[in-house]
Amino acid sequence: MKKTVVALILFFALAQFTYAQDNIVIGDAWVRGVPPGSSVSAAYMTIENKGEEDDRLTGMSSDVAESAELHISKVSEDGISTMEMIKTLDIPSGKTAQLKPGGMHVMLIGLKESFAGKKYVTLNMHFEKSGVIKIEIPVKSPVGGGGMHHH
Repeated sequence: MKKTVVALILFFALAQFTYAQDNIVIGDAWVRGVPPGSSVSAAYMTIENKGEEDDRLTGMSSDVAESAELHISKVSEDGISTMEMIKTLDIPSGKTAQLKPGGMHVMLIGLKESFAGKKYVTLNMHFEKSGVIKIEIPVKSPVGGGGMHHH
């Protein structure tokens, strides 16, 4: 009896978790490859909310970095580029957020290891309603070694 109750609780907990993840679809994800010794990198992706309720990205974490933060690039009227941290990101029902170079992106800060030879890094995305979604992001080397993203 006790095993049946535990199994049922586990089944419904996992079913709910899987259902919630089906609402959030993360696509076109990639992380910028950086040379050994670099302390930061950036990740990009699309986050689509296919659910009937609005959701909110509340945080991120990765085993390859001390912290993962959502940032947005901005250019002032006098042409100066700056970065601003975003604490949360609303993902309305039926909408898609685009994280791309020159705009919103995930900063991986305090890299714990080199990306050299890595094909993927793990990113845990924390959503208010959908819970934690763990994704494997492919590492892409920058074209021609230039265009690195720095803070």
